[in-house]
Amino acid sequence: MKPRILDLSYSEVAELAITLGEPSYRADQVLRWIYSGAARSFDEMSDLPRAFRRKLNESCRLFTLEPVDEKVSKDGQTRKVLFRLEDNKTIESAYMLYEATESSRERRTVCVSTQVGCPIRCPFCATGQQGFERNLTAGEIVEQVLYFVWLTRGVGQDGAALPPARRPLTNVVFMGMGEPLANYESLKGAIARLNSKTGLGLGARQITVSTVGLVPQIQRLAREDIRVELAVSLHGATDRVRNILVPVNRRYPLARLIPACQEYLKMTGRRPTFEYALFNGINDSLDQAQKLAELLAGFPCHVNLIVGNPTPGKGFRPSVPRRVAAFRKELTDAGVSNTLRQSRGADIEAGCGQLRSRRLPNGA
Repeated sequence: MKPRILDLSYSEVAELAITLGEPSYRADQVLRWIYSGAARSFDEMSDLPRAFRRKLNESCRLFTLEPVDEKVSKDGQTRKVLFRLEDNKTIESAYMLYEATESSRERRTVCVSTQVGCPIRCPFCATGQQGFERNLTAGEIVEQVLYFVWLTRGVGQDGAALPPARRPLTNVVFMGMGEPLANYESLKGAIARLNSKTGLGLGARQITVSTVGLVPQIQRLAREDIRVELAVSLHGATDRVRNILVPVNRRYPLARLIPACQEYLKMTGRRPTFEYALFNGINDSLDQAQKLAELLAGFPCHVNLIVGNPTPGKGFRPSVPRRVAAFRKELTDAGVSNTLRQSRGADIEAGCGQLRSRRLPNGA
């Protein structure tokens, strides 16, 4: 099968150009057309020699993801897309708009998948119930982002990228299907392309990697050149509760996870965020809030609270407003920085794996 050009690094694209009889600077032109969102095919790259475009078509592939289902929330702020891959497997991506607040700027965020399914099997997660099928390549990850760049047409004339303030995309979060750190090499390659000046040109602070807490990979990520933001799906303040919600905790318990996150802060200067989905009667008690405050005492981090999505047949129900408010007050009173994150796209099944679940043969 012909190579996917999005799987190639800059140097590999330059080498490809030379192999096809062109100077290496053609790589800059090709990548500018791709990452600006101006071209969806080699034929549209109008400043390239026609013979070179023909050779590109003959020697490699450009975009390979096919959108097969799309939902837009009633408020127009969230768009969820189901993509079919070349092997007929499917993945999800989402585009979310956030208005500016007193404490944050306006954001236009793409949430991408890194795997088909997920090997972690968190019982409250629709993707976790689907099982694991395969890793995505770096190109398949990046293409999810480029789909929304193309969809919103953030380009000027001749494929020139717009200045950052006018771009339709400000952030990328690896929070879709799969465990990003379990697909480390593809993740690393995708981040490099998103961050590079010859790629999308996103700053490292605009890229967030979410993980359930794979300790060795967190430690490895801390030593990479690109120091991205880290979000850890905590969901429990004690091993007893977290073992239920995040099974990998049995392998990497809190006594190993929290020090690894502290090391990430020390190595990168990036303050980790802890994601905490609240489920009624499971992890939303005042006792859990107190234990969470104790766990994070003295740690300059931030907690994102979010009301959990209902999971049919699994007994996981969203925490009720009264318990959410009490939990958050306990953290605030203890001096733990926290935000009650806005749930997005509930009317279009925007929770991870929900849209894909409806198309699977067993509905799981």
